[in-house]
Amino acid sequence: MKSKTELAFEKELIDYLTTIGGVKQWDYKKDIKTTEALWANFKLILEQNNHARLPGPMSVTEFNQVKKIITGIETPYQAGQFLYGVNGVSEIEVDLDNGDHVFLTVFDQAQVGGGNTVYQVVNQIFRPKVIDGKQERRFDVTLLINGLPIIQIELKKAMHSTKEALNQMEQYIAEKQFSGIFSTLQILVAMTPYDIRYMANTPLQGFNRAFAFCWQDEKDARPIRSWQTFADQVLSIPMAHDLATRYMILDGTKNKESIKVMRPYQVYATRRVLDKVRQFDFNYDDGKLGYIWHTTGSGKTITSFKTAWLASRLANVDKVVFLVDRIALTNQTADAYKAYDPVAGFEGKTGVVSDTANVSDLHRKLTKKSDKNIIVTSIQKMSRYIARDSFKPLTERILFIVDEAHRSTGDGTDNEGMLETIRTAIPNSAWVGYTGTPKFPETRDIFGDLLHAYTIKEAIADRNVLGFNVEFKETIQPPADPTEEDIDDNIRGSVYDTSPDHVELVVKDIFDNWKERSNDRKYNALFTVHVGGNKASTPRAMAYFDHFAKENDKRPAADRLKVAVSFSVDTTNSDRQRETNENLHRAIQAYNSSFGTAFDMTTVKAYTEDLARRLKKTADDGKALDLVIVVDQLLTGFDAPELNTLYIDRTLKGGNLIQAYSRTNRIHNQIAKPWGNVVNYRWPVQNEYEMNKAFAVYSNRASADVQMTVEELKEDNVKDGIIAKPFGQVQAELKEVIGKLATLTDDFVKLPPSEKAQDEVFENLQEYNRLLSQLKQYTEDDDKNPVSAYDNPQEFFERLGITEDQEVVLTTVIADELIDRRAQREDIDISQVNLAMVHIHDVTINYDYLIDLIARMADEVHADEMTKAETTRDEIHIEIAKSDNDGEKTKVRNFVAKILSKEFEFDHYPAPRNVEKMNQAMERSQKESNIKLVTSFIRYWGLDNSIKPKELEKLIKKHRRGQEDLDKQGELTAIMNGAKADYQEIADQTIAALTWVRYRIEFRQAFYKMADEIKQGE
Repeated sequence: MKSKTELAFEKELIDYLTTIGGVKQWDYKKDIKTTEALWANFKLILEQNNHARLPGPMSVTEFNQVKKIITGIETPYQAGQFLYGVNGVSEIEVDLDNGDHVFLTVFDQAQVGGGNTVYQVVNQIFRPKVIDGKQERRFDVTLLINGLPIIQIELKKAMHSTKEALNQMEQYIAEKQFSGIFSTLQILVAMTPYDIRYMANTPLQGFNRAFAFCWQDEKDARPIRSWQTFADQVLSIPMAHDLATRYMILDGTKNKESIKVMRPYQVYATRRVLDKVRQFDFNYDDGKLGYIWHTTGSGKTITSFKTAWLASRLANVDKVVFLVDRIALTNQTADAYKAYDPVAGFEGKTGVVSDTANVSDLHRKLTKKSDKNIIVTSIQKMSRYIARDSFKPLTERILFIVDEAHRSTGDGTDNEGMLETIRTAIPNSAWVGYTGTPKFPETRDIFGDLLHAYTIKEAIADRNVLGFNVEFKETIQPPADPTEEDIDDNIRGSVYDTSPDHVELVVKDIFDNWKERSNDRKYNALFTVHVGGNKASTPRAMAYFDHFAKENDKRPAADRLKVAVSFSVDTTNSDRQRETNENLHRAIQAYNSSFGTAFDMTTVKAYTEDLARRLKKTADDGKALDLVIVVDQLLTGFDAPELNTLYIDRTLKGGNLIQAYSRTNRIHNQIAKPWGNVVNYRWPVQNEYEMNKAFAVYSNRASADVQMTVEELKEDNVKDGIIAKPFGQVQAELKEVIGKLATLTDDFVKLPPSEKAQDEVFENLQEYNRLLSQLKQYTEDDDKNPVSAYDNPQEFFERLGITEDQEVVLTTVIADELIDRRAQREDIDISQVNLAMVHIHDVTINYDYLIDLIARMADEVHADEMTKAETTRDEIHIEIAKSDNDGEKTKVRNFVAKILSKEFEFDHYPAPRNVEKMNQAMERSQKESNIKLVTSFIRYWGLDNSIKPKELEKLIKKHRRGQEDLDKQGELTAIMNGAKADYQEIADQTIAALTWVRYRIEFRQAFYKMADEIKQGE
């Protein structure tokens, strides 16, 4: 494969797809090479599949109605809705020429892999440019189902990366190439002979390479590297069709509509549950279908929803009930399920998912026939329902799907044992559990055998969740030789519970290291507190809350933290009820003061929900919290990608530890959030042991069958990436990368001339970003000495063997030039080059110094000292490169270039050293330049009798760079029409020779190019 060209690889793939496994599969249509041919092919299939409804072949007028509907699809989400249709049948309404009104079937999901469904493969489809100034394109391989493009495959030959193919498809999206007949694409595949990634189609702003997945072996979750094996398992029929339909999620979350494609482990788990449900006899079997063990954060809600959705359509299932383990999570889950419901919101449909307002509502929904056959409710509500005197055995065949199934154990006598009571009351039901942290052997006793496992080790290896950077901090001296009971705060209290010094030192550590752990305030944190010996933990939570307030008062506004506390109202009538509720009321009042809200003790639920939104950074007013103090709330089921740190002042063990840690490890930004941070503040030695023990158990599938010893598994935690590498190892890796960059850039002086060497610089700068982002989030080195790029950047420079000046040149001047070169080479905008640099120390422009440099250079040019002026120009470029504003950089560089070429001269010399006067000069230069551009454009295109320069300038002021936005009321058309009569007489000879049709086409391209140039300089 190493010597094969891309075209040879393409031919081999197509040959393989036509006869996967020796069976006829995709039909290769070698003559289809254009968009017009694709439409003709689709028309023919549509007519064949609807011959009973059509009197004959469709006329141009009739088929144009079909084209209009498909061409009108604007997003992959709308495409998914169109393809799903109503109850799995996608139809298009057409008015026939004979007056009949018919519905033509485009897609029928019931006919996956058979029936009238037609499977075809095409390649090298020519796509003319959609946006003026962009390139024409040819797509590699496209899989068609019933004539519509559904899966797009872009290939790269051996020794190239799938990243290149993903970049190519991102470029196609930016250029609006996935439009027209290609608007129906659902899945994008990037393929080399030895690596394959697939992802759901997406609008440009949602394109994220982190969601391009490998396929995996079902048995051991190892990634599939062979393209033939991927074709066998994923691109074969009916699997390819299933992946694009049954295993797609239409996420209708308001303002975030998208499609999601399931990951391999989600597909495998769903299949296994459905196989069990199909075989289940509701009259005789014991109801224990089994359980799914998918680590926290790996997408159990999507997996359970697809299982519920597909199971609800099986002939032997009347209702599916999704049981949530806490009332607080019911709304969250119901909202997610409703958003995923492909029926909801399409053509006015309300969908099939419902939640339950109360027990009576639950009874109605369980006993009455309805299209809404997926019910989301809580275990507590279901328990109250079956406990009613009026409860009668249910005759419906009900599948119960239980979320967070690890909590649903016990004998039915307490909150966690309600499940057994419910099962006893509804004996002919079927039960399946979903958990990230099963209890061994209790979960198996309740639900039956393990159906599918996907452990935290596997999820971290796949980059589906993050590993953890864990600190164990010593505040006060812990008691010597503690017993296991001493350190377990579920059993006993300890000195940590009462020491005021401990609180003070914890709060100090959080404040002192906030920038490091939050990545300079990009992320926020959760803090869990628990007091031992069966005493109330809320007073301790409030002690922390008060100490944070006290510390905030001492610090400048920029260093303060927005802190809130959340716990439940006490309704137990116990001795501590009054104190607990008064504390909660005080916390709510402080919250109202911070955010302008008006919650009180009658709206605690609404307060908790608002607090959760601010911790998630999804509040409508955009105001977020930095830190939330809790006892037990939010430690399971809470999903916040922009939360990256958990502070712990308690002991956690086993599944509870994994659940709590996993609040921090959701994927967000691969550079800015390399892991979840966890900081423990008590019993450092013992809690580190408990952590390793928990990770050992929950990272190994064998834990479901055999209790392996910690010693057998503990050493693998760092190796498997569950726990971050030591500071010294990351530092050594970064120093190695810096050494490579020094060699490639001639000691941080210049970008190498060859494209191959530039690609090496690019890869090493990406690695530099990744490792430096990690290193900046440590608070101590391996010897427990404090480290901080924020408080002591000079030490960081020395540790890494690079000076501050070298780092500035590397991360600004060289990186900027590289981004420009790459954008030109790939014919893309610089904003699409994925290289946002991380800096050891904040790089900021000294504007006084910059203005002084520009003035000095102007004086040197005026004195005709050009060698000096060029040296000063280089210094200016270094200083302006520190700006993260591309427009500002362009503006200053253009101005400097005009001074150097003597195109611009100041009214007086020496040139002004005043910022305001220099800015005025810059504006005048830009204005003069714009007038020249516009005047030249008018002359060149023969517009002298059509529009005046000032009028054209005024029109361009409305323009947004990169947009074709100046002909909405026919403004451009009017300018062209005004020139029609005489452009051949007064325009430049090249333009005068153009036909009127060609003049219009080329004029638009040239006009927007000029308008973009003007806007770039402003």
